[in-house]
Order: sequence, then structure tokens, then C-alpha cells
Amino acid sequence: MLASMTSNGQIHRLWWPRLDVYQQVEEWNFAISIEGYTNLLWLHDETEWDFTQSYLEDSPVVLTNAIHKVLPLGWELKDFVLIDRDVLVRRWRIKNLSGQTVSLKLWQYSDFAINDRVRYNTTKYLKYIDGLLHYQADTVIALFSNRRATAFQCGADAKEHVKACSLNCKNQDISSCGALMWDLGDVGAYGYVDVDIYLVAGNSIDGILETAKALKSEDISLIENDIYEHWKKIYENGCLRVNDEKINTLCKRSVMVFHLLSHADLGGILAAPEVDEDFLYCGGYGFCWGRDAVYVANAMDVAGYHHIARKFYSWAASAQCSDGSWAQRYYLDGSVAPNWGLQIDETGSILWGIWEHYEVTHNLEFLHEMWPSIKKGADFLISYRDSDTGLPSDCYDIWEERIGQHTYSAANVYAGLISAAKAAKEMGFHEDAERWNKIAQDIKRAIEKLCWEPGANHFIRSLKMDNGMLIKDFTIDASLLGLVYPFGVFEARDERMVSTVKLIEARLWSPKIGGIKRYENDAYRGGNPWILTTLWLAYYYALIDEDDKAKKLFDWAVEHATSMGLFPEQIHRNTGQPAWVVPLTWSHAMFVMVLKKLMDKGIVK
Repeated sequence: MLASMTSNGQIHRLWWPRLDVYQQVEEWNFAISIEGYTNLLWLHDETEWDFTQSYLEDSPVVLTNAIHKVLPLGWELKDFVLIDRDVLVRRWRIKNLSGQTVSLKLWQYSDFAINDRVRYNTTKYLKYIDGLLHYQADTVIALFSNRRATAFQCGADAKEHVKACSLNCKNQDISSCGALMWDLGDVGAYGYVDVDIYLVAGNSIDGILETAKALKSEDISLIENDIYEHWKKIYENGCLRVNDEKINTLCKRSVMVFHLLSHADLGGILAAPEVDEDFLYCGGYGFCWGRDAVYVANAMDVAGYHHIARKFYSWAASAQCSDGSWAQRYYLDGSVAPNWGLQIDETGSILWGIWEHYEVTHNLEFLHEMWPSIKKGADFLISYRDSDTGLPSDCYDIWEERIGQHTYSAANVYAGLISAAKAAKEMGFHEDAERWNKIAQDIKRAIEKLCWEPGANHFIRSLKMDNGMLIKDFTIDASLLGLVYPFGVFEARDERMVSTVKLIEARLWSPKIGGIKRYENDAYRGGNPWILTTLWLAYYYALIDEDDKAKKLFDWAVEHATSMGLFPEQIHRNTGQPAWVVPLTWSHAMFVMVLKKLMDKGIVK
């Protein structure tokens, strides 16, 4: 179960039974009515309340606080998902901030389009749990409280009845909508009242009833404390530690994000919680890309969580296509997700990552387990080459926007083949090692011949054959850093890289708020600097011992984390505020890898 929240305490999306499918929540909101006050107060209404939000004890327990802008009323809300059961708990504390006794009622409106489907839903009030069931086929979601409900209603008109503060107690309807009300009674001067709300997901009504019965008999405060202890143990078993408390917090947030977005059983890693299911602004994010996931797995190895990295590579082996390639992106069950077409750096990335994991763990059993995938993947890479250029054939680029023969993709394939050759040599397959090494060196020579432009004094982004003519793309792109890190085609101090990187910093620096854009004239979401590209440049400067520049870029990323300690994909070019996806696992991965590099050099202690 995975939930995403807004800063005003709304559960915006809820995925179950996997982190990527299905999204169950259309709307789930709460309101308070005060005896003698005519207006219903929706607790998410930003015109009514001032909000603050934080994580508690570096765990994924979210605390939201709100103070009414006019009335002497406040509330706090703790949200968390149980460690061992598919249960989300919302612990409300509603506060009377006046010197007078007030009488309060809490209202809940829920619209659950089960399994992302708007048809064939049923909502039912069930006396046994004193709450609502939203269900369709073999998916059931229950909503109930530790308090006795005073009124209920099922049906599409439930929201209007909540607004009118009058539920009709209709106990079942072929609808996705329902409502509950709890009479909280009198709350004394400067007092408060607590209400726990439970959401339970399951595959049968009987299973839900069993879970509900157990919950009603347990002390939820003890369960909450178990969550804090669980996360303390996670951090104790790994995580990088420095003297700077903010950086320590960001490192823990990164580890938390990696754990929350990694499927513990299957091994796939989400790029981000989905924000755009209908692909209105992008192609979606709630999938597993080999590219993003390998950076995350590498960061997990750096931070000491080798079991998660290994689980991912086992997942990758099972998801590999029969021709040896990896698709652009996947669902967490290993099935191919909606995609634009072949993106060769997905395959090269995974081969590179497998060897990197082995270099950290020296687990020969793992390498033998991966060997069939390594061999198929490397053989696919050498088959997918343009006979005229010697580079990998046309495919989508790293940013998934254009088709051609891309310098980053070529560097990635080079590294994938070099890594596969190292693995082959380690296991005694010398013929494969020699063959893959030879092709890798051929690709490097092709990069030097075709992707370096002496007149412009920089590496080009890509090239493409058009009616027999070779068309070169001279756009300065941050992904050219991949020639050095992580793929090691050239040394960091190679004069060609030095001159290319100077142009990356000069042309891609965002003038108003700083940070590095992806490439010149980037129009995606308005063309903002990205956290990961800025950290990518920081890593390069650390490699060439320009430590002040590396630290400055690293500090920029640290300063632009959200107030919750999460790294977005982008930072708005004018406001300096987080833009678009939050959190992005790739951003967190680059933070961890740069932090480790700066720690190794003594720049961050």
C-alpha cells in the first residue's frame, strides 16, 4: 500500500494491491460542524486553515497541523500505513482553542472508484464494523473508526447530504460514494477530542472483517511506536552519517523514499508516485525504468542496503525481454508498461549496475545468478549497432524525447559491455569477455570520431542519418556528463570533457535561481533546473578536485529540498520552489552518490 498526500492533509492517491496499481481514491475528505455555527468546515480547505506538515522521527508517519484562520479551533492528524498489514490509519486530534465549551461533529465523505474503475462499484454500511465498505469484484476497502458512528449514507448524493449536515442512513447503493458522521460531543475549554479512522484493504469481506476485529482490540499507539522502532533499525543497518543534521535528515529521507518505492517482494523500484495517470502533461511516472532504478540500486549499495539492490537485479533478470533487451519501462510485476519504443540505455544501465553491485558485495553467487541475463543483454547490445557509424542504432534518448544515435546512449552501451566483459572474465568466460571488450572499444572510437566536434570544442548530443546525410545535434546537454560519470568512457580531466563541461555550466545554469537545466531550450514543464543534473555536475567537479564548485552545487540541491526533506524532479526557474514530481527517486539517488563522494574526499564530514 502506498499513499501520497497534499500539504493540507488530504490523501490524494492510494495505491493497492501494488505500489503502481490500482489507484483507489477519487475523494476522501473530512469536515467539522460546530453546534451554533452554520458553516461546515472542510478540513482541507486552504481558505479556512493554515497548515504545517512534517515527518515524525524520520519515519513515514506524517503529522499535519492546522489552525483555523478565524475561529479558535485547530487539529492535528497523524497518518501512517502499518508495517505488516494493508491498513492506513488516520489519527485525528481536534482542539478547542477557546475558553468556551463547544459541541463538535466529524463528517467523512468517501468516493472510492475501486481499481481505477468508475463503474460497477458498491458502497455498503456494515453494522459489524460500524463503517463503510467500498467494493467491486474481489477488491474491498473498509472505512471505520474507534468511535461509534452516529449517522451514515451510501449513494452518489452523499456529498450533498454532508454539506447539509444531514445523512439519511441509506445502507447500500450501487455507487462509489458514501459518508459517515461521528458525534464527538462537548469539548471543554482548551480541550481536545481524539478520533482514529482506519482504512483496510483486502480481497474479501470476510478478510476485512477479521482485520477490523483485530484492529479494534489493539492499542494503536503501540502499533505507531512499532513503526518508529522499525525505521530506527533500518537507519542503524545502513545510511551515511555526517555532522550536519540537515544532510543526515536528507540522507534518511532518501533511504525512506527508496524503501517506500521499492516493492519488497517483487524487487521493482518506482521512479515516483504517479502524478499524471491520464498522461495529460507527461508520459507518467509510476513505473519502473531500468535507468532510474539502477541509479537507485547503486545509491542503496553506497548507503549499505545491498539486499534491496540485489532484489532489484533479480527482478530485472525476470523482466528481461527474450531478445536480451530491457523495455523502456515496466509495471512492478514485470509486465511491459506503456512506452514510446526502444531506449537502449535501459539495457546498458542494468548491465553496468549488475557489475557495480558485484564490485561492492563480491558475491559470486549473485554474479552466477545474473550470468544468463548478462550474456543475453550484452549480445543484444552488440547486435544493435549501426554498421555505418559504429554507434548504437537509432533509439530514444535519455530524456525520451527524440530518436537518433545519442552520445549518452553510446557511453551507456560502452559501459554496459565493459561491465559484462568484466563479469565474463570473473567467471572464466574469456571468449565472451574479449568479444564484448572489443566492441566496447570500437564504440569508444566511434564516439571520438563522430561525437566530438573540434570546431565547436565540445561533444555533440546526437546524430542521425537523413537521406544519406549525417545530421549532428550540437545542443549542449547535461547528459554528456555520462561520458565520465558513471560510464567512464573518458577521464574526467580529458581536455575534451573539460571544454564540454564548461559549456554545460555556462549555458545550462538557470540565471534567476541557479541549478542546471537538462539541455538548451528545454521546454518540459517550462524549462526548469533539475536536482539530478545539478548533482551530476557536482560529482564531475569532485572528480577533478574542484571541491568548492562541487560543494556549492551540492548545497544548492540541499537548499532546494522540500520542507519535508524530499527532492523534487525540478525547481521552478522563477520562484525557486519545487516543481512537478515530488519525490523523484533518481534525484534522491544522485544526492546519496554525491554525498558519498564528498564524504570520501573529506569535503562533507
